[in-house]
Amino acid sequence: MWCFSMEFIHIGDILSGDYEGKTVHLRGWVHRIRKQKKMVFVLLRDPTGVVQTVIKPTAVGEKTYADAQRMLIESLVIMTGIVKADSRAVGGFEVQVNEMNVLHFAEEFPITENQSVEFLNDNRHLWIRSRKMTNVLRVRDEVFRAAREYLRNSGFFETTCPMFVSTMGEEGAELFEVEYFGKKVYLTQTSQMHLEPQLFALERVFILAPSFRAEKSRTRKHLTEFWHLEVEEAWCDHDCNIKRQEELISHICKSVAENRPKELKELGVDRECLLSIEPKFDRMTYSEAIEYCQSRGLKIEWGEDIRTEAERVLTDQRDNFLVIEYYPKEIKSFYMKHNENDPRTYKNNDVLAPHGFGEIIGGSERETDAQRLIDNLIRIGDDPEKYKWYIDIRRYGSVQHSGFGVGVDRLITWILKLDHIRDCIPFPRTVSRIYP
Repeated sequence: MWCFSMEFIHIGDILSGDYEGKTVHLRGWVHRIRKQKKMVFVLLRDPTGVVQTVIKPTAVGEKTYADAQRMLIESLVIMTGIVKADSRAVGGFEVQVNEMNVLHFAEEFPITENQSVEFLNDNRHLWIRSRKMTNVLRVRDEVFRAAREYLRNSGFFETTCPMFVSTMGEEGAELFEVEYFGKKVYLTQTSQMHLEPQLFALERVFILAPSFRAEKSRTRKHLTEFWHLEVEEAWCDHDCNIKRQEELISHICKSVAENRPKELKELGVDRECLLSIEPKFDRMTYSEAIEYCQSRGLKIEWGEDIRTEAERVLTDQRDNFLVIEYYPKEIKSFYMKHNENDPRTYKNNDVLAPHGFGEIIGGSERETDAQRLIDNLIRIGDDPEKYKWYIDIRRYGSVQHSGFGVGVDRLITWILKLDHIRDCIPFPRTVSRIYP
């Protein structure tokens, strides 16, 4: 009989090989079940893995065995049994059950084999239990942990910023407008502008939080609500900023390879590819990138943004990340640092992931001159008065600083070689999906 004082172990502990021949207490969900007249085989699942269990009437008694015959997948059970090595079983071990208690008899599960992508997304609240999604979420956790580890070890403070904002940080057409007690405000596209003032207290800051973009893009890399790792650093110029990006991405990739090998193997991902990611990344200017794309037959002119097809051309033959720097002012944001070596451009950069994937980071050195910020806003037709608070930080002890934003979901999608960005997040939000 189940009681709170029982010492349960995780299935992953059994798969490590430390419990062979020992009696263990397990709890979890029925992942798969195969019923025979004289025995029932149950694949039991918990967050750490699955293990085969064998239930026989002679071991558990007729009443418990009747429960085993009755239960369906996703039923919640606790079991006690002896661990035996068995090369035929999933993970190389099975548990011969001598006690079992069904805590909840599940109804017939609606998800079966060969369901459509749309059906699985409609039932995301249930599909999230699949082995694929479980492994993806465990890798996702490691990406979040590794990012925080690198930044904290580098002297950064994690902070928070508002999700309701009164000014735009990127393109105005991509804003979600919200009614806020009779006023018009927006869901934030980026926390950058509220991170920068915090530099003057802490020097190095970061935030890991959602951002919102009302892009009507239906590509495999776009979400309307995505997780955004944003970093701002004082006393840091353009080259310092790129170095920070390289070190962060390298650290995340290595941490996933070293700490989630089992999940990577189940997902069919080569961990050696992640271990090979090291600074320095490949690097070219925007002008060089445009010339390269033109040489590959792409119709693109200087002054146009580097979008999906150009990103593919630039990265499909690369095994390393690519930094593209010095984009034209007309296609980038007003707060970026003027490039004195080429006045047409800012001191900015994007980082593109290899193998044709494309952009995962955008960053720049930030403009420190208040009047130049005002001039930039006037040039793009915006009202400097709306940004008075932001311009103020350039009036009182302005310091050289740089920052960048990482699309965390895109990075995870690249790491796991997923077909679509929605597969890396528990509940994706896209142009066409707000349910569940």
